[in-house]
Amino acid sequence: MAGRCSILTVGTGAVGAIYSWRLAKSAAVTTLCRSNYQAVKDNGFNIESKKFGQEVFHPDHVAKSVSEAVRANGKAFDYALVTLKALPEMYNVADIISPAVTPGKTAIVLIQNGLGVEEPLVDRFPDNPLISVVAYIGTSQHKQGHIQMVGTERLMVGNYLPAKADNREAKKTFIDLLLKGGVDAHDVDDIEKLRWQKLFWNASFSPACLLTSMNTSQLMANESSMNMVGNVMRDVISVANAQGYGFDPDEQLQQMIKFTEITAQNYKPSMQLDFERRQPMEVDAILGACYRRAKALDMKVPYLEMAYDLCNAHNQTILQEKNISA
Repeated sequence: MAGRCSILTVGTGAVGAIYSWRLAKSAAVTTLCRSNYQAVKDNGFNIESKKFGQEVFHPDHVAKSVSEAVRANGKAFDYALVTLKALPEMYNVADIISPAVTPGKTAIVLIQNGLGVEEPLVDRFPDNPLISVVAYIGTSQHKQGHIQMVGTERLMVGNYLPAKADNREAKKTFIDLLLKGGVDAHDVDDIEKLRWQKLFWNASFSPACLLTSMNTSQLMANESSMNMVGNVMRDVISVANAQGYGFDPDEQLQQMIKFTEITAQNYKPSMQLDFERRQPMEVDAILGACYRRAKALDMKVPYLEMAYDLCNAHNQTILQEKNISA
């Protein structure tokens, strides 16, 4: 891709703001903002990061809609970077980004949690390069346009193997842009394997924290709650292994506990925070997709099923409060 790359970030909350900021060091970045639109339009993103420092980041353009972003950019986007929460009950990502995707040209980059988030994009845009990313970052938007990032970050930038379009050039260029911005970015062959590993934590610790109202440190100090974490995690690992992977359940459980002790003390997962704020939760992407794969394989996963049912019941209540039909 010759010249200065143009990037549209769709869903510019905390994660989107951080990576838009870093990409803007060598690319033209347009951010799609909704609830924080006016704050960002007027004052930019006020970012505090232990790793990257403090700066007010002003994107090249700030837009309320994808159509407005396309008009502001004046040309086809090289990349559509999706950092929206994975909420299929509320929206279809393919529909949202469609006006910004030029067939055969625009590379679609997904930084989202869960399993199967790539499928709707592959179905809708089979000729466009797809880059799927697993992010390890602690960041939040504590006030509109004000972003705080704690600790370090890491992006695993990979291939979604069922995708048909060649993404090699687009992925290499995107990783180069990230590296120029100081991002800890790594090229990986099979992103699904890493999605499973992140899911081991998200599908066990997140519902346990939500259902007990404990943070991670309180959770790990409680034998009963950690029994739940271990049982759900083992169910998820069994599904991953049934799909061709060879994860050792005991090893993964110990790794996830150690990871939590080192990097996530007194931490509330985003699912728990969304529940406390009465916001829609990523229950489907984190628990539902895995449970459906287990059912398709006729597997018994009673602990995963229970976690999914209870969290989904809470999520249905929140969606009903907001008059959203799931």
